Amino acid sequence: MEALKNYLETANWTLIFDAAIFLAVMIAMIVFLAKKHNYKLIAFGIVYVLLFAALEVVVFASDGQYLRIGAFIARYFTVFLIVAFCIVYQTDLRTSFLRNANRKDSKYVTHGDSEDDLIESANEIVKAVQALSKSDTGALILVCPGSVPSSIVDTGTRLNCLVSCSVLQSIFNTKAPLHDGAVIIKNNTIIAAGCFLPLTSRTDLDKTLGTRHRAAIGVTECADVMAIVVSEESGIVSVAKKDPNNSFRRFITSEKLLDELSGVYGISVLSKLHNRK
Repeated sequence: MEALKNYLETANWTLIFDAAIFLAVMIAMIVFLAKKHNYKLIAFGIVYVLLFAALEVVVFASDGQYLRIGAFIARYFTVFLIVAFCIVYQTDLRTSFLRNANRKDSKYVTHGDSEDDLIESANEIVKAVQALSKSDTGALILVCPGSVPSSIVDTGTRLNCLVSCSVLQSIFNTKAPLHDGAVIIKNNTIIAAGCFLPLTSRTDLDKTLGTRHRAAIGVTECADVMAIVVSEESGIVSVAKKDPNNSFRRFITSEKLLDELSGVYGISVLSKLHNRK
């Protein structure tokens, strides 16, 4: 108490201004973290302020000197702020890294990209989704209109086979080793299966949505793909697409799925699609 009393009695305007700067910065940081609901960092910030204040008093009492708080902030606070930023925005940073990684996409040889090939592929996908939905078999299929995200493909097993209803059903058979991951399709080719996807961090989603649905939304946040999900609990078909709103729609019918695939594949003659059902 005596040290604190001496500290306050000899404080000058420079010290007060220095302390005010430090407190203003720390309070602003705590308020910012409170908005992000990061209570661990908030607690750390409060303890940080108290420890520094105690250190200030002890140093002053020991040799009559006080710390230059403004200089302390300039020297050390930048590092602390960077660490806090990485913790608070870890999801956003992960998404950004994935987007940059996907710019260096791998190029894969597909079996065909003519309109007839794409129509056949779309129909095989729809037939497989229908069958999987009827049997309540969970599935996650990514259809890539452009380059294939290598950062995702490399997490699975490369197949490079033609898209067919039977192959897709075999992959998602619950006893198959690749059924838990996602299938990647480019044009009329299954590039890979058993791929792992980043999960979305959105908090406004229905609590009943499972990991597959959150992975479907998550991948569309960082890659230009359309994700098709079949729920293993209800057989409901959902579609997630990369657009300004990162749209996610449930209860997709076969006709609607054909329309969605025609948009991804750029197929203009929808009648051909329906005639081949």
